[in-house]
Amino acid sequence: MQRPERIRIKNESGQQQSLPEGERYFQDLGGEGKILFLGLGPNPAIAAQLFPQAKNLYYLECPQHSAQLPEGYTIPSRFKQINTNDTTNLSEFRVILYTPGKRLFPSFWEPLLAKLTVNRTGIMRKSRTKTVWIPGDDNSLLVPELCRAFETEGFSYRVIEPDAMRKGLLSLLHSELPELVLSVNFNGLDNAGETYFMLREAGVKMAVWMVDNPFHILSGIKSTYWQEVPIMVTDHWFIPVLEKHGAKKVGHLPLATDPHIFNARIEPYPALEERTVFVGRSSFPAKENFFSGCIFNEEDELAALKSIKNGTKPDFEWWTKRDSIENFWPGLEVRSTGYKTEQSGLLWRILSLQNAGKQLTVFGDEGWKKYLPAADLRPPVDYFTTLPNIYTGAEINLNMTSPLLPCGLTQRNFDVWAAGGFLLSDYTPGLSIFPEDILAHCTFKNPKNLPDQIEFIKSNPQLRKELSKIWQKHIMEEHTYKNRICKLLNFIT
Repeated sequence: MQRPERIRIKNESGQQQSLPEGERYFQDLGGEGKILFLGLGPNPAIAAQLFPQAKNLYYLECPQHSAQLPEGYTIPSRFKQINTNDTTNLSEFRVILYTPGKRLFPSFWEPLLAKLTVNRTGIMRKSRTKTVWIPGDDNSLLVPELCRAFETEGFSYRVIEPDAMRKGLLSLLHSELPELVLSVNFNGLDNAGETYFMLREAGVKMAVWMVDNPFHILSGIKSTYWQEVPIMVTDHWFIPVLEKHGAKKVGHLPLATDPHIFNARIEPYPALEERTVFVGRSSFPAKENFFSGCIFNEEDELAALKSIKNGTKPDFEWWTKRDSIENFWPGLEVRSTGYKTEQSGLLWRILSLQNAGKQLTVFGDEGWKKYLPAADLRPPVDYFTTLPNIYTGAEINLNMTSPLLPCGLTQRNFDVWAAGGFLLSDYTPGLSIFPEDILAHCTFKNPKNLPDQIEFIKSNPQLRKELSKIWQKHIMEEHTYKNRICKLLNFIT
């Protein structure tokens, strides 16, 4: 007996999927009153059989779903359709959900389900507190710095374990109704948007700060819900690109420094006063897994090296043009271009360090031994304790920004100056947030320029000290995480 062909439709990400059939795909969400189906599945007769005694049944369907149903798809006469614009009275129904529907079109169903869930609770009757929730733990990226900055602005804060945010949000909201949730890189949010829409329905302000390449982060999200989320990026290059891909509210929020760590009483790290120092990894953790299946071949490497030789850093923008990539989302294709960019960044760092002279010290992972066999290589150091001492003690600190952020900056662009050190950074347009007159002697545009610039700085110790003081004052006045929180709060108001 030939198996009947299943109905296939494109989900909201444009991918073909089959519609599963059977009673087990209908979930009773409770409630009292008339029966309302949220989606009828590929065979509405099965839905009707669930309530054989009911004279009238009601249903609501996603318009994108309905528009793709084949000829011959019939709905029993007992069903009456509810207008998709009239969902204010969902609490009057006993609701039955066709569960595959919310995976196919989460941006349509999740807001409705959030409305239904929140309206059935007492959450909205709770008093809102001046509290910020930050998904992560005490060791998560930027969490300690953000907590301290919010505290200076009169907020209490709560660090929420990401899985608890995704799986136990209702319970969390019952215990406390915060004013704001701030996620770094969509941490704590699910891929379908359930968490975001629940928070929005509860009246909680929400923002995501993307501090890495936004499309690497978004490549794992299949729902269009991210377009609704207020987003801030550390690299302003991505603002028009995100807007082109549907983002409705995007702002620029660069990294900053935490005075608690880098402007405290710091003892210089010993024996670095005549050294040029770089602190950083040769690659980020789980790199091979993230870029699984991506290729950087000999032709790509030669193209990147030629670009560097000609004075152009092969960054993400450069590679998107070379790869003729226009649509960065949905899908994982953007990671292929990202991998080429990441490998170009490694070449850029290697060439820079190879041109940094004999007085070079590198604090980093074992991977550097392969590329810098003659350098003074030392183990990684703790960001919160030893790193400030290194920045203060080194004669020159080197910075190479990731080409994955064409106009981005790194923590070094802020932390080194805050600690009273001196930074020599590769140039990116992101440096335009600083006064142009203090950038002189502090940037390089090509690794081959480094020997002369390092020699100039070493030969002018008084200028180095004066620039360090000017930079430290400017960073502490304009570029702390407290400054960033003020800008963030204005952005989401």
